[in-house]
Amino acid sequence: MKLAFYTPNYPGITQDGGIGSYTKSLAHSLSKLGHTVHVITPGTGDTGIDDDVHVHQVNLRHVPLIDRWMPGFGSCWHLSRKLTELVEQHAIDLVELPNWEGLGIFYQKKQLTPTVVRLHTSSLETQQIDQLPPTRLLQWDVKREHQQVRQADLLITHSEAHRRMMCDELGCQPEKITLIPHGVEVYPEFVRPPRPPGPPRLVFLGRLEKRKGTLELLQTFPSILEKHPGTILTLIGTDRPHCPPAPGGTERTHVQWIADELPASVQQQIVLAGRLPQSDVDRHLQTADVFIAPSRYESFGLIYPEAMRWGIPVIGCSVGGVPEIITHGETGWLCQPESPASITQGVVRLLSDESLRVRLGAAGKQHVEHAFSVDVMAQRVVDKFAQLLAARAKQT
Repeated sequence: MKLAFYTPNYPGITQDGGIGSYTKSLAHSLSKLGHTVHVITPGTGDTGIDDDVHVHQVNLRHVPLIDRWMPGFGSCWHLSRKLTELVEQHAIDLVELPNWEGLGIFYQKKQLTPTVVRLHTSSLETQQIDQLPPTRLLQWDVKREHQQVRQADLLITHSEAHRRMMCDELGCQPEKITLIPHGVEVYPEFVRPPRPPGPPRLVFLGRLEKRKGTLELLQTFPSILEKHPGTILTLIGTDRPHCPPAPGGTERTHVQWIADELPASVQQQIVLAGRLPQSDVDRHLQTADVFIAPSRYESFGLIYPEAMRWGIPVIGCSVGGVPEIITHGETGWLCQPESPASITQGVVRLLSDESLRVRLGAAGKQHVEHAFSVDVMAQRVVDKFAQLLAARAKQT
């Protein structure tokens, strides 16, 4: 098959993000299975090759007068042109789009190929979770997402919890949405090195934002230090202004909140690493004591398998699709969302018990290798895409 994917980010070439990580992993696995894969992502650079995957950048610039009346028009129009060009030049068989922002609606109307829409966390979910005001821009994002879903030939999502949530939002039955969990590259041969001497090390990976629970994590850290002095907390990811404002001010970044709200003795134990190359991210996950991402919501939670594959014990929250990845006390540890007390309890419990950390880490690694391998995901995707193309061929 000749396949094309649109993603709002692509790690290593543009920005990081869950949709981009999923797309990159799937694209490489599909390529290994012998399929030709093209990926389109926003940017102004030239077309490049990421191993065997063709990565094209598209400038999703505004059309000023029309975008003022219909926000997002320019992005939809430029993406449609790029996808059409790609389909015609390379005889693409099928296009997959994320529901996020619904930018594929103009391309879908051309009906050049079947379109698959992968249902990630929606704009409406994000608006509700982050308690954002219903701005005109957000309302248009939601409208486009719903229209793109209605025009899709196939809907796929990655967790039972998110399928239920999407059914509620879209007003459809569960059988309308195919369930194919995300997968990650796994390394069965990897063995965690012996723990080096030194203080306990916690690591967080993801955008520093409200939905990821980073504020709650920072609020718990002084209590964690009381129980385990010297603990180092490393936050890997892009900082965003999602912390409560100072009196009379605007929302603060995490850097600002830490400087304003935490004593110097706590600040010196926090490392804000920002975005890192994948090799550095892997090194942190391979050697730290505990991975924690206390998200308020995850439609799936790709960051957990990404950490678990290295045998590090993980802590998440009982929200969305996370309990479908982490079984509490067996393959990881689950806390209550937005609860600093519960998060503190979980971290202290794991840091106090090395044998528990080893057991959870080993079980989590094995679970990911069996249930969330990218090769398993890719084969399920291939089978579903082939069924769709076969059904389309019968209709013509």
